[in-house]
Amino acid sequence: MQNYTTSEIQSITLLVLFLLYFVWKIKRITRRYKNKSLLKRNRTLKKLKRLSWDDFEVLCMQLFSKMGWSVKGNEKKGADGGVDIWMQKRSFTKKNITAIVQCKRYDDALVTVKVIREMYGLMHEHGVTEAYIVTTSRFTKECYPFVEGKKMRLIDGTGLLKYIHKYA
Repeated sequence: MQNYTTSEIQSITLLVLFLLYFVWKIKRITRRYKNKSLLKRNRTLKKLKRLSWDDFEVLCMQLFSKMGWSVKGNEKKGADGGVDIWMQKRSFTKKNITAIVQCKRYDDALVTVKVIREMYGLMHEHGVTEAYIVTTSRFTKECYPFVEGKKMRLIDGTGLLKYIHKYA
């Protein structure tokens, strides 16, 4: 067994620390690039439907951020109580507008009025001004009459693509 001098141990330690820092920095840059380019890389419904559920939520957060909202993802991992994104915006007429978002990345299934009713209840439970339901699919026909006169917005796959093309 070889005995190392103090200076050799210090040199090896510095080298290991430098390598760890370098790897950490590369991971951060890669993650930042991946997240920032989600809007630009996913400009078709086919690509949106291939995203994982959490990447779809990140894409929605980026989109609402580009639309002028201050966004915050749900801190909970797993069951989120129906709220995926919390948003806030300053307005000229009101001090603050608050909103919640539910993201539904579906291949072909339609979003039902049950989901819309739950979001309406969550709107009142959390005392927010508006609610958004965003999907890669479509909504059932019962959803549209339910949201009339309410501060709720339904964004289907086609509408989502329009927003992506406008703000990305």
